[in-house]
Amino acid sequence: MREKLLDLMKNEGLKPSQLAETLGINPAGISHILAGRNKPGFDLLQKILRRFPRINPDWLLLDAPQMYREQIPGNPTQSQSAVPENEPTGGLFGQPATEPGRPGISPTSVTERPESPRTLTELLVGKKAGVSVTRIVLFYDDQTFESYTPEKTMK
Repeated sequence: MREKLLDLMKNEGLKPSQLAETLGINPAGISHILAGRNKPGFDLLQKILRRFPRINPDWLLLDAPQMYREQIPGNPTQSQSAVPENEPTGGLFGQPATEPGRPGISPTSVTERPESPRTLTELLVGKKAGVSVTRIVLFYDDQTFESYTPEKTMK
């Protein structure tokens, strides 16, 4: 698979970091695959085939001799930069994207706070009886995270 990625980058004129950005993955993932440390997962293979629709899946997965398809299934004139039909085009969680500087929340859609303040742990535990939260992890877009462990409460 390492050779396949190298061939893809060569034919598409991409560096490893550019390929990672194009596929929307961490550059270290590509680096580890190229170094032989990791093998690509199913998600990566899907992203390659979605981003580069001309790539022959048989070449990528089954070592067929032809790297590119003769025709792209469904739409022979589809370009590589087109957004795949099954990819969301809106914002996070399928919500429509808003323009910068224009908040997407109107004053009428804001809900009031509950009368009695509750902790996040109490809110989450109330959703599922018999279980408790052991850890909360927040992931940030700069590839960092924070982990919170709730204090045990005596009942």
